[in-house]
Amino acid sequence: MLEAILGKFPTSIFSTTCRLQQENALVGELALSIWREKARLEVEEGTYELRREALLAGDFLLEKDGKVIARASKPSILENRFEVELPDRRLVLRKLSWLHWRYGVFDGDKEIGTVYPQPGIFTRHVNVDLPVDWPLPIRVFLFWLSLIMWRRQSQAAAS
Repeated sequence: MLEAILGKFPTSIFSTTCRLQQENALVGELALSIWREKARLEVEEGTYELRREALLAGDFLLEKDGKVIARASKPSILENRFEVELPDRRLVLRKLSWLHWRYGVFDGDKEIGTVYPQPGIFTRHVNVDLPVDWPLPIRVFLFWLSLIMWRRQSQAAAS
């Protein structure tokens, strides 16, 4: 299982770093922008960009060297749900319950994985329980989409 550990202190004024671990080994870092829905993923095989297609609208993209690897659309602003298009399949990422922060990943009607914070009031650890044979950037992209929804929910609750 992949574990994302959100950093306590930003590495710059515009981002915060998230360490990615698998079996207690560092496998990558995700630099999150605090101003936009944008991030940069650094893994062994290179650098990936995760971003919104336009400033306030459009699909969410996972890109490497300018080539789109995965695309996610949010069909309704009222639902905590993304439709995700990967090179070999279409998935749905959706919140499992309005009471919890857990997101499920579905292939058709079958739940094939989850993304959820570890238990605890002040936890900064997130479990990304997706098939380990999936490429790491795809698993991180699904985590990042969940993180976007968590941030939006927290901002809405605070206002």
